[in-house]
Amino acid sequence: MSLIGLKETIMLVLGMILIYTLFYLRTHDDIFSTSITTQNQLSPFGNDIDANTAITGTEQPTQTKELPTAVIEEVQIPDWLANKDAYDFSNLTAENLFELATISHQQDHDFFPENQNTLVYLLKAKELGFQSDEFEQLLTTVHASLYTQSDQAVRDYDAKTLTALTARLKSMDENDPRIQNYTNQISVIYTLERLRGEIVQHIQAGRLYDTDQKDAVHTLLVAFELDPNYQPILELKEQILSLINQTAIRAAQELDFTIADEQITILNEIEPTHPITLTTINEIENQKQDRFAYLDQQFYAAINDLNISRAENMINELKELEIAAGQIQGYEDLFQKTQIYGPYDIHDQFNDLLNNGQNGPTMVVMPAGSYYMGNQTGPKHQRPRHLVEFDYGFAVSQTEITVGQFKQFTQASNYTTTAEKNNRAKVYDEGSGRFKEKFNINWRHDYLGKPADDNLPVIHISWDDAAAYANWLQSSTGQNYRLLSESEFEYILKGNSETIYPWGNQQPNQILGNFSGAKDKFKRSRIRWREGFENYEDGHWGPAPAGSFIKNLLGLYDLSGNVMEWVEDCWHDSYTRAPSDGSTWVNPGCSERVIRGGNWGSAIEEYEVSHRVKAKNDLTDPRLGFRVAKTLTF
Repeated sequence: MSLIGLKETIMLVLGMILIYTLFYLRTHDDIFSTSITTQNQLSPFGNDIDANTAITGTEQPTQTKELPTAVIEEVQIPDWLANKDAYDFSNLTAENLFELATISHQQDHDFFPENQNTLVYLLKAKELGFQSDEFEQLLTTVHASLYTQSDQAVRDYDAKTLTALTARLKSMDENDPRIQNYTNQISVIYTLERLRGEIVQHIQAGRLYDTDQKDAVHTLLVAFELDPNYQPILELKEQILSLINQTAIRAAQELDFTIADEQITILNEIEPTHPITLTTINEIENQKQDRFAYLDQQFYAAINDLNISRAENMINELKELEIAAGQIQGYEDLFQKTQIYGPYDIHDQFNDLLNNGQNGPTMVVMPAGSYYMGNQTGPKHQRPRHLVEFDYGFAVSQTEITVGQFKQFTQASNYTTTAEKNNRAKVYDEGSGRFKEKFNINWRHDYLGKPADDNLPVIHISWDDAAAYANWLQSSTGQNYRLLSESEFEYILKGNSETIYPWGNQQPNQILGNFSGAKDKFKRSRIRWREGFENYEDGHWGPAPAGSFIKNLLGLYDLSGNVMEWVEDCWHDSYTRAPSDGSTWVNPGCSERVIRGGNWGSAIEEYEVSHRVKAKNDLTDPRLGFRVAKTLTF
């Protein structure tokens, strides 16, 4: 009886233990309440993760995410059952353990509490060698549940739960390939939390975007590389985009479109299709359009007012809008043209008003440019051949100054010319065909000494007289009138050609100007030119009325014929050290000046483009006149 009583006592104790265990499983539903301590490097900004935040996860993660080693947090999965030997299952058989596993599974206690859950009982039963189809089926079910809950923890960014679940997977099979995947996911979650904290600190410190990349934007981009769907980071992205938008709009309102465009570049770097990015671009473009319309109007107003400095400022501001290069080039071309020619175009004609209300001489705008002056194979005084460049605008009187125009000057100024002071000048003698001095001859007379018509080029004029006229014209109009420089005269005489004469290398085969021709004759006499062009007859003996022949390509008359012309330069017997910028070459007190161009009675070589002669400042001659130039300064 005592033996039976002992067996019954043992069975009673085991039954009580089983009943207690089942009662405990039924009354303890604190699933996932156990704190699992990981051996990872925790984020300095805390471990709290919003478990309600969902992301699009992979139900069956199969590949390990490549993580930046300089950024990612390192974690290690703990050994879940490191102290499993401390659990006393000595009084339970494998069958008891499987039965307990079945009961805990029915109570959804597959993994928790720590030592009274389905997985613990199954692993212990397996250790004792228990085998059955039901056992394997339950083990497979628990394993699948681990995957399912782990994947959900990934989607919830729940690093603590994922660590605990991964530890349980490790206890089932430490070679499970999904363990590394989940480990990486844990690392990503902790890293995202750390980066979130860093972004917050950057925003609070005003470090949105710095060249050293230690800023909110670059940290945000690193976080996106890890996971573009983490909600706390997405919320910070919205905040950053809004702050950059505010900076861009404020910069545009302050007309600093360089800063505004820099902000747009940053927005595009974050997300080019984001509504804030697109809205910012649209707002900046609208402000640019408004600014463009204003600057465009102001530019043309400045051009019309010849306000060169303001027009230049408008171009610089237009460039900041980054408009099309071709359009900017159009502004710059007009600006440069205005800077050189003012309100005029090349070849335009104009007349400045004299202070008495009358018109000054008709002026023609010359093109700026360059040419080679002189003749390297000519005489010394035409050498060396050298480049002259004109970077300024100037206009030249279309014809020689006429008698009528010079009359305006003498009447207004009571000026007395050199011939009037000397009371004599040279005239052409009809009887001998030579030039001789005659008393009471001056600018009012023609080459024969008879009263000159107003439309004839004024002659019997010294260099001093020509300079006095130019000075008066400058004073009367308030404009920069002067005599031509020698390099200007040769430039407008030869143009871009490299020919002997302005019209080519051969003698003229059509009437081009008032030259000495073999067929010309004085009135009805037999006097003819012995050194003139063969077979040439222009119908004039002596100066022709100004503008009687065809214009050259620049719109000027009679540069190579009719009368020779005074220029401003002093005489030098070579071009050594001659100016290369079109300016005059003047030595103070010089008594000899340069005469350019041929005249109505010149020898053939005097019509060559490089021909030049010298004369005393007070020389007068019935073959010599002048024209004026005006520097276009604005």
